[in-house]
Amino acid sequence: MSKLMVGASKICIDPPREMYPFPTNFGMTEESRNPCHVRALALESEGRRILFVVYEMSDIPSHPGLMEALSQASGIPQEDIILAVTHNHSAPNDRSKMVKGADEKFAFFRDFVVEKGKEAAAAAVASLRPARYGYGEIPSYCNVNRDKKTRFGFWVEGPAYDLYSNKTLAVLKFVDEDGKLIAAMLNFGAHAVCAFCEKDADGKVKSSSNFPGIACEFVEKHYGDDAVCLWTSGAAGNQDPILWEYQWLEYEDGYVTKIALPDGTGYVNMDILGAQQGADAVACLDGIQELKEEMPIRYLKSEVPIQARMRDPNFKIPPFGLRMGGEGPRTDWFAPKMPDLPVMLPDPDRVIRYVLNFLLLGDVGVILTSGELYAEIARDMMEATPMKNRFVITHIPGQGGYTLDKGSKDHKVFQSFGGVEPGSADGPLCEKTRELAEKALAE
Repeated sequence: MSKLMVGASKICIDPPREMYPFPTNFGMTEESRNPCHVRALALESEGRRILFVVYEMSDIPSHPGLMEALSQASGIPQEDIILAVTHNHSAPNDRSKMVKGADEKFAFFRDFVVEKGKEAAAAAVASLRPARYGYGEIPSYCNVNRDKKTRFGFWVEGPAYDLYSNKTLAVLKFVDEDGKLIAAMLNFGAHAVCAFCEKDADGKVKSSSNFPGIACEFVEKHYGDDAVCLWTSGAAGNQDPILWEYQWLEYEDGYVTKIALPDGTGYVNMDILGAQQGADAVACLDGIQELKEEMPIRYLKSEVPIQARMRDPNFKIPPFGLRMGGEGPRTDWFAPKMPDLPVMLPDPDRVIRYVLNFLLLGDVGVILTSGELYAEIARDMMEATPMKNRFVITHIPGQGGYTLDKGSKDHKVFQSFGGVEPGSADGPLCEKTRELAEKALAE
């Protein structure tokens, strides 16, 4: 059996300074606060290469030729390239839900991130060298369940301390023959939303890699010597950072409003959480002492079809979407009224096909899915595998969207009205995960 080879790289994907203001998926930013990157990790074992390419963006880049370009730059077949994003809501983007009239900037960034991805992929492969690997886990108290039900019955996006949250930071460690860190892969379930479209203390809205990118740079600076740290998003459909850029204010008559905190609060919070998780990662990396030279690689792919549903087409979405409560200080004192919520109807002509792949890296199982899963579903998927070391990566290319578990059927937060019935995906995803893991281990 051949020994493991590992290479890694990172490339900044911030647009040139003169192109700001630049759009994100959610609004315009005036400058960069801290850089966003694309990071690549190449693994070779038994003559097979696997390449991870992770962008610090909110969405998978939309250029249709991206995978082909990454393959040509790296020499690795497209089927062995794993593309993901950190779901960073503060990143420059090649399209937007909110911004109009920025077509030239979107077109530029669409090509720009392909070129930067090619650079990262080629550099990772070029730096392949003999390596050893190890796996560890550590608690990281940086996230919280966000399906909050206020005392008077409003469902809001806020800290629900009494509901399930997976605090595990999973860490893959790769070192060279001298024991120096080549790369680390972190996996954690939380939206990268400490601040997006919020003003910094100087009054400017800024792009940022958010707390995951700050955590990665913390690790890279700690170890130096060109160490690369990739952050992958675990199941975060109902998980947010524990520090926010706003709070909820409740009133005596049962109403609740969203109150923004002073300018800059969200950016300070991302610094705090990024450093906290970076320190957690360093503690875990230093604690991983059992290292192996051989890493058998097995990569199995599948899809899980789930019957779709749709909103009643006559339903009119309110200005702030389906988030309950008010926005900003209360301006009227009428009796509080629960918002109208859409009636969900069967969509018999549509099936949502979740990508569900299983990557065996030695004694570590990596479950990859396109769905934005609730943390409880990922917990059950991991328990369905016959492996001790395993974690779930979301935000890879494919269909899915918010996916609520069976225990969250009564939640009325905005993500509750998506394409699949809450609880309908738990069983099929867990069963397919079990099937793939057992097959990978038997090969």
